[in-house]
Amino acid sequence: MKSVKGNGVSIGSSIGNAYVYQNKIDLETKSKIVFHEAAEKLISKFELQIESFKDSNRNEEADVLDAYILVLQDPEIIGQVTPENESLVQDIYNIFESSANILGSMEDEYFKQRAEDIISVGKHLINMMQDKETTVELNKNSILVADDLTPADTSSMNLGNVIGIILKEGGPTSHAVIVAKNLGIPCVIGVGESIKEIKNDDLIALDGSTGTLNINPDEEIIKNMNESKKQEEEVRNNFTLPLYEEQDFEFLINVGSGEEIESFNHPFLNSIGLFRSEFIYLDRSSIPTIDEQREILEKIQDKFSGTVTYRTLDIGGDKQVDYLSLPTEENPFLGVRGIRLSLKNEELYRSQIESILTSKDANRVKIMFPMISTIEDFIKSKNIIEDTAKNLNKKIPEVGIMIETPSSTILIEDFAQYVDFFSVGTNDLTQYIMAADRGNPNLMEYHDSLHPAILRVLENVFSVSKKYKKDVSVCGEMASDPISATVLYILGLRKFSMSPSAAPFVFEKLIKLKSIDTQNIKSDILKTKNSQEVRDIINKIKI
Repeated sequence: MKSVKGNGVSIGSSIGNAYVYQNKIDLETKSKIVFHEAAEKLISKFELQIESFKDSNRNEEADVLDAYILVLQDPEIIGQVTPENESLVQDIYNIFESSANILGSMEDEYFKQRAEDIISVGKHLINMMQDKETTVELNKNSILVADDLTPADTSSMNLGNVIGIILKEGGPTSHAVIVAKNLGIPCVIGVGESIKEIKNDDLIALDGSTGTLNINPDEEIIKNMNESKKQEEEVRNNFTLPLYEEQDFEFLINVGSGEEIESFNHPFLNSIGLFRSEFIYLDRSSIPTIDEQREILEKIQDKFSGTVTYRTLDIGGDKQVDYLSLPTEENPFLGVRGIRLSLKNEELYRSQIESILTSKDANRVKIMFPMISTIEDFIKSKNIIEDTAKNLNKKIPEVGIMIETPSSTILIEDFAQYVDFFSVGTNDLTQYIMAADRGNPNLMEYHDSLHPAILRVLENVFSVSKKYKKDVSVCGEMASDPISATVLYILGLRKFSMSPSAAPFVFEKLIKLKSIDTQNIKSDILKTKNSQEVRDIINKIKI
C-alpha cells in the first residue's frame, strides 16, 4: 500500500479500480492525411460534439470546444504550415508546442490555461492526421487518473461509470474539477509526480475532502473507507428541506461557469450568493454584446428562483482577456482589476449594468462590486448604476461590495452607511492580509484563512454588519469547508455561499452547534495566536 497526498476539491470518498488515461501522441508514426484535411475533420468532429453538449445542457464544454476550433483556425498557426511540412507530424506538433510555450511562459494563469488548450488541440490533430481513434471505454466504478482532462477528452468518456477523479495538476476552477463537483464525483488534484505510482486496475481508496488517496489499500483502509461512504450518504440524506428551514442560517450557491448553471439541479437551494460574471467574457474573441450578456443572465433567472447576487466584471490579476488589450502590469493583483477596470472602461461597465437592468427578472438581481478599497470608488460605481437606471426608466437594485481588501475591513463602519449588503471573499482577503500570493505553492502555509489575523477581521465585519443591519455572507472557499464554516458560524456569520456539493457536509456541522453555547468558544478563538490553535479548539467541540 502506498499513500499519496494531493488537494481535495470535491467532497466525498470512493473505492474503485484505476483507469489511467494517457492522452499521449506518437510522433514516429507517419500521417495518413495532411494538416488541412485533418483540421477540417477535427473541426467537424468538434462541431458534432458541441451540438451533443448543447443538447445535454453542457454548454460550458461546448464553449471550450468552440475555443478549440478557433485555435485550429488561428492564422498564426495556419501560416506556419507549408506544402513541405503539412504531412510531417513532428513539424506540425512543433508549431502547436511553440505557440503554447510562448503563452505558457507568462505568469498569468489565464494565458497558461490557453497554452494547455493549444497543446490539447495539437494532440487531437496529430491523432487525426494518423487516423487514430481516441474513444475511451470505462468500466463501472472507475477511478479516472490523468494529467488533466479537457472537454474534448471527457466527451469521449462515459462519466456515469466514474466514481473518482485524480489529476496530476489542475486548479480548483479547471474544467475537470467543475465536472467532478457538478456530478458529485470525489476529486483530488495536484498529486504531482506521484501519479506515476498509479497503474491501470490498481485499487484506489480516494478521499476528496482531505486529498488523501491510498494505492492498493489494506483491509483496514478499505473497511474505514466503506464506513466513511455510508456516513457521507447519511449526511446527504439528512440534508432535507424541512430540517433546513428550521435553522437560523442560510445557504447560497456560487456560480462561475455556464456548465455550473446548466447542470445545477438542487431541490431547494435556489439563490446565488456569487455569480462570477467574468466567465461571460472569457474564451471569446470579442466583447459580448448587451443582448448576449442578458441572455446568459436570463438563463440563470430561469434556473434559479431566488435572488441572484451579480458580481460585476472581476477581470485582472489572475484573470485576463486578450481582446481588452489590458496593459502589462508588474503586479496585476495590486493593479487595475475588478471595479478599477470597470471605472476605467465605463462603456464596458455600462453595458454590463444595462444587461442586468433590462433582464426579465431584474427585481431578483443584486449588484456587487469586486476589489473595492475606497468609499469614492463605491460612490462612482453606484452613480453609474443610478444614471443608467434613470435613462432606462428602471428601478435601482440593491448594491453591495465584496470585502476582500484590507482597507474595506478598516473602513467597514463607513461602508455600512452606503452599501446595502456585504459579501466576504476570503480567498483574496487572506492573500492581501497575509501578503502572500495565493497562487504561489511556496507560500501555502501563509494562505490559511483560519489564521487569527483573518478571523479577527472577519468577526469585526460580522459585528458591524449586525450593528447596521446589513446582510453579510461569505462566498470564499471558507464557506464550503465544514471546519472553516463552523468557525464562521461561531464568529457570527449566518449566510454561507458555496458549491452545492459541499452544502450537506457544512449543514451537518452547523446544526450540531444549536445545542452549544458558543460564546466562550468564540472568545477562545479570538485569543489564539495561530491557525492550529483554532483547529484544536474546534476539534474539542463535541459535534
